[in-house]
Amino acid sequence: MNTWNIAVFEFKRYFKWKQEIISIALLLVGMGFSFVWPHVKGLLDKDYQVAVIGVSPLPKLEGFQFSEVSPTTRDEVLKNVGETWHAVIEIEDAQVKLTLKEKASWQAKLKSNLQSWQQERQIAQLPLSTEQRQQITQLPEIKTVMLKPEKDDKDEKGRAILSSAVLFLLMMGIFSGFGYLFTGITSEKQNRVTEQLLTLITPSQWIQGKILGISLFCLKTMLTYGLIFFAFIQGAAVIAGKPDISLPVSVFQLFSTLLFVVLGLLLVNSFMAAFAATIDDPNHSSRSIMMFLPALPVGLAYSGIDNAEGMMMQVLSVFPLTSFAAMPLRMAHTDVPMWQWGLSVGLLLACLWWFKSAATRVFTLGIRMYGKEPSWKQLLETFLFPVKHH
Repeated sequence: MNTWNIAVFEFKRYFKWKQEIISIALLLVGMGFSFVWPHVKGLLDKDYQVAVIGVSPLPKLEGFQFSEVSPTTRDEVLKNVGETWHAVIEIEDAQVKLTLKEKASWQAKLKSNLQSWQQERQIAQLPLSTEQRQQITQLPEIKTVMLKPEKDDKDEKGRAILSSAVLFLLMMGIFSGFGYLFTGITSEKQNRVTEQLLTLITPSQWIQGKILGISLFCLKTMLTYGLIFFAFIQGAAVIAGKPDISLPVSVFQLFSTLLFVVLGLLLVNSFMAAFAATIDDPNHSSRSIMMFLPALPVGLAYSGIDNAEGMMMQVLSVFPLTSFAAMPLRMAHTDVPMWQWGLSVGLLLACLWWFKSAATRVFTLGIRMYGKEPSWKQLLETFLFPVKHH
């Protein structure tokens, strides 16, 4: 009961309705601005006027207006560079000559387009047949035969969005837990409230309540922003006149993702709660950087997402310290054998159970120490062995 009371206290400690509404409102404003700004920028940005002297067909590039002018007006056109014209294009000895008034950032985009344009013109001037020109300018087709039914492009797009969302939300959950546990435990230790608390509850109840409460808060944060992002993506698709983006997720995949995320948050927060208790002064301790280690599994999972069927991703999705991030991503891209799924869940639960006991021992060691930090040897022995070493 004490563990659950602490969990509820830790959850309510950081969950404030007013702050929650303000955060969501600011997020919606930011996302709305990011969606509207490209359209506003497109309306405000003027087209660059480019004169093309005696050459056709004209280049085509968004944001630029190309106009063909007669070679007889060349001198007059060049005099107006920087006023009427932003740039002037000529062809001299099969080379494109670009006249500008001064250097500007938009010129790189124009130069890149002119290279392709001149290449097409030169190919068109070669004594080639129509079929030969097509062979040069067009990429050859590759006929693909799938023994299994090919997945819909719409499903693939939904899977890519789902993978990105899971990674982003996992990082958000991990770092929110990192911040709350780090500041909460170190401040309690510095304010010397641990003696009073330890007379009422055991260290095991204390750390498990903290882990559970903070993990629930992290999960709430992830679900809230996940729903907001999904609604924003759907709204953007509707406004753009595109079909709704559906996430090709079955009930089992949704359950699995939630299961691995919850177990992952509990595992990560166990590590951070235990390690935060060993830090005496967060402003001067060199160990604070170790609190960023839980982000490593997400990075490893991201590195293997381009080959979800590969051996590396299979290992990451089963290994208990990375499976909470890798398995949901792997399931979003490929079929996972049930025996691998069961093995992954079993190993993750076993690791979490062992981690909970080890974290409790480290927490008990660190929370009672003032003025110094336990040595790395003490930490390692306390973490690995259930019996305290002297």
